[in-house]
Amino acid sequence: MCCGLAGIVSFKKEKKQVADIDITPIEDNLRRIEAHSFNLCIKNNFSIHDNYLCGVEIITSLLESAGELKRDELFFEIFINNKLQEKIVALSERMSRIIDSESKILSRQMGRLEPSAVEIMSNRIEDLKDIAWLLSNEIGQNIIKIKDLLGLSGDNPAFSTLALYKKINAVLNSIDRLEVRGRDSAGISLMFVLDSTEYVGFEKRIAEENLAGIFKERSSRDILLNGGITTGRTNGKNGKPLVAVSFVYKVAAEIGSLGDNIAFLRKQIKDDRILGTLASFPCRYNTVSSHTRWASVGAITEANCHPVDGSGKGKGIIHVCLNGDIDNYVELKKEYEDGGNLIHSEITTDTKIIPLQIEKYLGSGFDVEESFRLAVNDFEGSHAISMHTDLDPGRIFLAQRGSGQAVFIGIGKDHYMPASEVYGFIEETPYYLKLEGDKANEGSNGNTRGQIYILSQESKGGLSGIKAISYDGTQISIEEKDIKHTGIPSRDIDRQNYPHYFLKEISESPSSVEKTLQNRWKISADDGKHSVYLSGSEFPESIKKAFNEKAIKRILFTGQGTAGVAALVCSDILNYYLNDSSVHIDAHKASELSGFKLGQEEDTKSMSDTLVVAISQSGTTTDTNRTVEMVKIRGAHTLAIVNRRDSDITFKVDGVLYTSSGRDIEMSVASTKAFYCQIVAGAVLGLFIAGLTGRRNDDFISDEIKSLLGISSHMRKILSMQDRIGASARRLAVTKTYWAAVGSGPNKASADEIRIKLSELCYKTISSDYVEDKKHIDLSSEPLIIVCAAGTRGNVIGDIIKDTAIFRAHKAIPIVIADEGEERFARYAEDVFHVPVTGQHLAPVLNTLAGHLWGYYAALSINESSLFMYRFREEIRSTVDDRLGKGVDIYELILEKPFRETIARYYNEFARKKTEKRFPSSMGIDAASNLILLCKYLAGKLPASDFELDFGIKGTALSMVNTLLKSLGESINRMARPIDAIKHQAKTVTVGTSRISEKLYGVLFDALYANNLNPSQLINKNIIVLKNLQEIVSGIKGSIIYKISRLSLLGELTDDTAIEVIKKDGSLKSIPSRVETDTRLKGTKKIIVQSGNVYIGKGRKDDRSIIIIPAISSSPLSPNTIEHLLLLNISFRKNVPLSAKIKALGGKYDHIKNIVQENSITWDDKYLDRIKIKELFGLSAEKISEIIVSKLA
Repeated sequence: MCCGLAGIVSFKKEKKQVADIDITPIEDNLRRIEAHSFNLCIKNNFSIHDNYLCGVEIITSLLESAGELKRDELFFEIFINNKLQEKIVALSERMSRIIDSESKILSRQMGRLEPSAVEIMSNRIEDLKDIAWLLSNEIGQNIIKIKDLLGLSGDNPAFSTLALYKKINAVLNSIDRLEVRGRDSAGISLMFVLDSTEYVGFEKRIAEENLAGIFKERSSRDILLNGGITTGRTNGKNGKPLVAVSFVYKVAAEIGSLGDNIAFLRKQIKDDRILGTLASFPCRYNTVSSHTRWASVGAITEANCHPVDGSGKGKGIIHVCLNGDIDNYVELKKEYEDGGNLIHSEITTDTKIIPLQIEKYLGSGFDVEESFRLAVNDFEGSHAISMHTDLDPGRIFLAQRGSGQAVFIGIGKDHYMPASEVYGFIEETPYYLKLEGDKANEGSNGNTRGQIYILSQESKGGLSGIKAISYDGTQISIEEKDIKHTGIPSRDIDRQNYPHYFLKEISESPSSVEKTLQNRWKISADDGKHSVYLSGSEFPESIKKAFNEKAIKRILFTGQGTAGVAALVCSDILNYYLNDSSVHIDAHKASELSGFKLGQEEDTKSMSDTLVVAISQSGTTTDTNRTVEMVKIRGAHTLAIVNRRDSDITFKVDGVLYTSSGRDIEMSVASTKAFYCQIVAGAVLGLFIAGLTGRRNDDFISDEIKSLLGISSHMRKILSMQDRIGASARRLAVTKTYWAAVGSGPNKASADEIRIKLSELCYKTISSDYVEDKKHIDLSSEPLIIVCAAGTRGNVIGDIIKDTAIFRAHKAIPIVIADEGEERFARYAEDVFHVPVTGQHLAPVLNTLAGHLWGYYAALSINESSLFMYRFREEIRSTVDDRLGKGVDIYELILEKPFRETIARYYNEFARKKTEKRFPSSMGIDAASNLILLCKYLAGKLPASDFELDFGIKGTALSMVNTLLKSLGESINRMARPIDAIKHQAKTVTVGTSRISEKLYGVLFDALYANNLNPSQLINKNIIVLKNLQEIVSGIKGSIIYKISRLSLLGELTDDTAIEVIKKDGSLKSIPSRVETDTRLKGTKKIIVQSGNVYIGKGRKDDRSIIIIPAISSSPLSPNTIEHLLLLNISFRKNVPLSAKIKALGGKYDHIKNIVQENSITWDDKYLDRIKIKELFGLSAEKISEIIVSKLA
């Protein structure tokens, strides 16, 4: 379940008096660092180890000093002092200049430096980058963000106000990063608890600022929506009265970009004058809780957006956020409703049951802590829960059980910061605890799973404010040794203005490849040749010895997913480098190797002749780690190629080669730069083994290192082709249903990896095969085929060109990745992307990079179709909400010209795009057909009576609008491509406009119900007619309901069409009807059946005022057939307003007006008042016009 949660609990403390900040020590240290550059160290014969950038102690001291500036008190002093801010900016800029200069020197000199010197220089430059980032972003940029939140234009805020907004900003930053875990909605809850005397002052202040009315409206809503305010009264521990005030801000938008939701929340907070007023008052307690999600249960609406509250029945303020699912939600909801309670119809998220269960136990007399514990024990499924309440103020309650979610608690110097990922708190602190709710703990009644942590504001920091218990209530002991440290800085996980993490990471890949090669090659001072260098921790002596003794007979590369494909490339490279039939080199998926390729566990020497190289991006992949454990038991030597330092796998293997710097973080679900780096690291390892075993000479190794060093520049050239690659994807991605990726030799791995990324990004089932095995591809489906041909040898490339010609002959669309200068594909390929020439064994890097880029833009192209649907749906929703808010009925709305024009405009654009094949196949034929039909119905081009034939429900205004919104929602979901995250498929999502009431009231509709007819049996325009006529009708004197039969299958009249009386009532009960003796349909009733329109007039024989209402069949077998006529004998209201008369006349009004004007009379609506109401609605337009003209003569 992809969601993210974050919050803050600050330690209670008084503001310390801080003297003017003196950053002179920081400036002095920076000057010392500048005086110990590489060039100056060499010039002065200083040791690199002890003196480079003034040594590790000065760098560490500088980092700590800079970090201290983020403390609340020091940050406040910087915030209110512009000169200090300028100094900090200057310091960051000076550091950046040092970093640029030293990085260039390192790049030039690393091949000639001692390995230890390169490592020291690299580490200290990285540390300096972290410090510069801290000053410029964690301080400088956050000052800008907080000023914006405060809306500052004049005086500086008080310390307490700034501290509050600094916390809010920290949580918003956290959620902004966590959005990659899900972003269809986001919300934040700010809870304040004040002394009652302070609250009185607050009430007085908002009254003075004319905000009391707004406060009342926002605090009296039925459900918790954006801008909602909730108040509650409680007592402090000393018995003094307290008042709680919570502010909630929410946004729900399943389509959008990373950052949109948080930008919206920031603006809501900034513009909230009531929050700004409250922030100036001292509060006893304050906590912040927030959430971002992919919806799994319930519609994507503000009402379902977390935080979610309780029943609101005087049981306190309880705000809850959930990651995961409450699997037994339906049963718990039924239990709640069986107790006589109801959940608001707009709230359909399973999260709602959490605060309700807590309330249940509170009502039984348990305190908050125990109620929370008992409630979370009721929930089935994997979950992570966050809750804060005014009933136990100043505390955040956390619960986690199962393996699907995680909860971390960042332990800072000013606050605790719970978050669902490490990167949710690292801007605030590197220290944390992790809830271990997936592990069995020894409880009072045996083993139990699930942990609860309670964070208290009544704390001086550290562990003093943290309480931990298991789900069964057993206390969990927490010690200092349990506190963990992460080396990930916020710099590593910042999106840095890229629209997606995927694009950021793929753009950083050349730099990551360079870092992977860093300190792994050297230049000989004697002959200038390049050689490979691997340290003892990377390639241990024990493995060297095994190779020297020729004890290694098998080398197996293994990994899972993308890392498994990298393993295949690495094995191909090593086979090329060694070219030794005596050593078996192969690659296996980790799950395959452990499941089917190993001998019995008891044979501890069965793999003593084997080197297993495990490849992993995170170092925590279960299948890979388990495989390593299993091969070690059997005596294998082991190495790992991994991205994360100190990850699980690094403690299981004999040696580790880190990719990049060992701290690159890939935030996007679709891994890219790690793949390229894994291949390069595998190539370095292969060269080292080739040199160690003497299979390749120094010249070969030197040339290969140069080729590897050139890879990054080749990659940059491909990245410079983004516009052309993107144009290809936008033009072609949506035109074909079926896709394939093919490659031969080493490029089969390229095809496999491109297939993975296209599947992850575009959500398509894609085949991958060797080019020669084209028969395995269904060419009859005329697929889009990506051909990986770059780097292919000359004797094979000709065959691939011929195969590409065959693809084209079968009307497939080939997209070819080829070497620069290779022009023979142009005749057969739709697009050819020429990439720099490199060796066949290294070509998978370049082929795959081009394929990854194409996949990224293909996903954007598909997603653009969902945006088209989304914009239209939001326009419809906005129109409906706006018009209903102004009192317009849904039946009136769909007949309004602007509404129908909106539908028609969308229909025309949709039809054009569909004709041009601009919608992906994932939309589905049914969805496209349904949208076309729905637009025609709502634009008035098809009779609403046919709606049931197409959609199985009556064509009422509400059902048509809701069906349109539902169809649009389904299409949006099918075509949405979130790029950076896993697309979460909701279990239960309801859509539509549930706030629209379809129940119709009034004297005429009551008559319908009384005769067992329903408004759904009326066409929409007749409902509007009846609503207008109700304004002039005072009552029903009598009624007759007729049944119409023997119409044609098309619902049309025939010579045999008959009419019969079903029931007579009231004043008409005793009056004979012609129909009772002659069942032929004729006269006025025949005209009504033929036209389908409501009739108002007089009875021909008795001069009674009547309304006749045609009703279509309720049977789905004949939905467009008029089955009944309801005749009503009516009486008129007295003193009917002129406007009501005009509205009730409908089109007859224009007819009357036009006839009068033809007599050269200037029209005035008041002429209608000269006609008795019975005549106005009983005579024809011609007769009425004659009367008006005669009276004016």
